Amino acid sequence: MCYSLCVNGDETTLPSDQQRLQRLLEQQSLVHQFTLVLGETTNLLDLYETICRYISELMDANAFIVSSYDPARKEIRARFIMADAVVHDASSFPPIPLEEEGFGVQSEVIRTGKPLLIPDFVAAMRRTKTVHSFSEDEGLPEPGTRAEVESRISTRSVLLVPMKIRGETVGVIQVQSKRFAAYSPEASELLSSLANVAAIAIQNAQLLREARETAQRLRTTLDGAVAAIARTTEFRDPYTAGHQRRVADLTCSIAEELALDLDRIEGLRIAALLHDIGKMAIPTEVLTRPRELSILEYSMVKQHPQVAHDILKTINAPWPLHEIVLQHHERLDGSGYPQGLRADAIVLEARILAVADVVEAMCSHRPYRAAHGLDAALAEIEAHRGSLFDAAVVDACSALFRSGRFAFE
Repeated sequence: MCYSLCVNGDETTLPSDQQRLQRLLEQQSLVHQFTLVLGETTNLLDLYETICRYISELMDANAFIVSSYDPARKEIRARFIMADAVVHDASSFPPIPLEEEGFGVQSEVIRTGKPLLIPDFVAAMRRTKTVHSFSEDEGLPEPGTRAEVESRISTRSVLLVPMKIRGETVGVIQVQSKRFAAYSPEASELLSSLANVAAIAIQNAQLLREARETAQRLRTTLDGAVAAIARTTEFRDPYTAGHQRRVADLTCSIAEELALDLDRIEGLRIAALLHDIGKMAIPTEVLTRPRELSILEYSMVKQHPQVAHDILKTINAPWPLHEIVLQHHERLDGSGYPQGLRADAIVLEARILAVADVVEAMCSHRPYRAAHGLDAALAEIEAHRGSLFDAAVVDACSALFRSGRFAFE
């Protein structure tokens, strides 16, 4: 890709209106291509590298710097630095204070909101108060006097353009060349157009990253709260310690086998971790009784899905947690509880949870019986495939265990 009017610094005249129109059309095409390229990139570092690579194909760029401006602190901070095709750690560079009028090349671009074309960089740096240089090998800031810093500068000409969003300057793109007068007014015009597209793309990538970080913090908080709630049930019933976690593991694996989307699986995971919290309303002596339960005691146990539902329906969650836990003891033929729902009236998540719950329970020891084991558990769900339990869910569960792709810890 090449735009000759930008690459050659001495081509600064356009002898005809037709050539001016041609230049504008070429520039519009390049900006459109740039927009499409950036639209495919959301990772911030990848975005910086894409911007650098695209611009380097259009003009001489031995070094490329993207800086942001913080108006509250009045600071300019390097966000991306590339020199001689090597990307350096911009975080190691201290911020540059916004200098007063008449000083600082980046400061001038921030203050005026206009491009700055510098044919002799070393001369221009003499009116910049804050000067940083970095080693080309390690990319780290190098100390030294102004004279020492200037002696190490290999840059001869620079083009700086503002990045603007809604008319406000939010940063600067700076390209540097080891040749004097490497950039033309046409290069400045093109880079300014690209910079505004880049500014929006960078802002979107930053917002996306912040949203992901916020979501991760919220998920961590939610996971901690869910785990704490789940443990309260296990403290009251030590014989089923770990039951909800193991059921959640199997539930998620079945859901993945059935190709549910990730968000739906996440809701199912949380519902599985909380599916027995309604047992907090059952007396401890009933939960830990070392014999078969009486009809009255069993009727008390059968209330735990409704209790869990009543607790979870007060939570403003993006998933129907309360419905899933309410229905996890329902059966396709209507013989389940507490509502006696049939077939498709039972949500898929509850049908998955029902199978995982039965398999884990049969594989585990209880006060009133020994563990039945995995073979018996799989035989049970397969015997009732399509009658009590969803056929596709049973098939997925059996396939996971029989192929060795899942095992309880």
